Amino acid sequence: MISRTNNFDLIRLFAAFQVLILHSTTHLELTNQVNFYFLDLFPGVLMFFVMSGFLIMSSLDRNPDIRNYITNRILRIFPGLYICSVLTLILLLLFNIIQIYNLVDHPILTWIFAQSTFFQFWTPDLLRPWGVGTPNGSLWTITVELQFYFILPLLFLLFKKIRFIYKILVSAIFFGILNYYLQINTGSDENILNKLLGVSFLPYINYFFTGVIIYLYWNKLKKFFEDKGLLWLIVFLGFCFVTSTKPSYHPENFEYFANFLLSGLTISCAFTYPHLGNVLKRNDISYGVYIYHMLVINSLVELGYKGKLNYLLVAITVTIFLGILSWFFVEKKALSFKKKINNS
Repeated sequence: MISRTNNFDLIRLFAAFQVLILHSTTHLELTNQVNFYFLDLFPGVLMFFVMSGFLIMSSLDRNPDIRNYITNRILRIFPGLYICSVLTLILLLLFNIIQIYNLVDHPILTWIFAQSTFFQFWTPDLLRPWGVGTPNGSLWTITVELQFYFILPLLFLLFKKIRFIYKILVSAIFFGILNYYLQINTGSDENILNKLLGVSFLPYINYFFTGVIIYLYWNKLKKFFEDKGLLWLIVFLGFCFVTSTKPSYHPENFEYFANFLLSGLTISCAFTYPHLGNVLKRNDISYGVYIYHMLVINSLVELGYKGKLNYLLVAITVTIFLGILSWFFVEKKALSFKKKINNS
């Protein structure tokens, strides 16, 4: 049994802030005034994917009832996402990107359906004029996460006589080969197949599987992770410095090793001085920070608030405020239904 005393909430918050800060400095045109190169070494989305594999496998292992599994995933993702989508529509109306009568137009209805289901990456041309060109571009990762959520129990249920770890390893090899084949055969980045590949699980599934495998072999592997966070950090930074590389969403050569070391570092930090996580008292605003930060940035861009460091502070402050509201008034209340439903 994995200890429930860990730093995953803290690491998720760090990962969300990494995305928030780098997106803010880029879109608010602050890269010439402030350099967050160090944060480039810790891509938050990759950290999210690895943690998701570890924690979702843990959840499925503790409670293999698929109905409860689906319910828990829905309660974690969609209530906060639906409120975020409503706020997005309000902002689009306030900034005159759309009008009230547009709410019944086919592109907007399709966009609402996409936001509410599994296609958060899609943006109609009607909404492109706002901000940086997409209302909430970061939500593509939710599409990927939802695919992870589907694949894991599917593998769990298929071919029950085959050990689960074998199914994971075979799937990792198959998906890796398929991803490589598609990447070299889909042409340019503007190719529609290549765009769809980028928001599919294929380029990222092995980060998720890394977390799954570490969990499955935790009793044998924990000696390499527990209280070893500083050692992992030193090795990771040393490798990046010596090879002049850093983790990448689409790795090549040494970047594969950088991604592997980042994955190990992420899990190790969760179990190094694990009581550090108690500072948050099980309050997790990371999801709210992540789903709302681009709404804040787009609003600032639309208002012309760019080029000054003060605007970075505004983006961070407002996003934190929205993240807190989202957690206490939406997400936490939704999660309170988990026990009631699971015990019914």
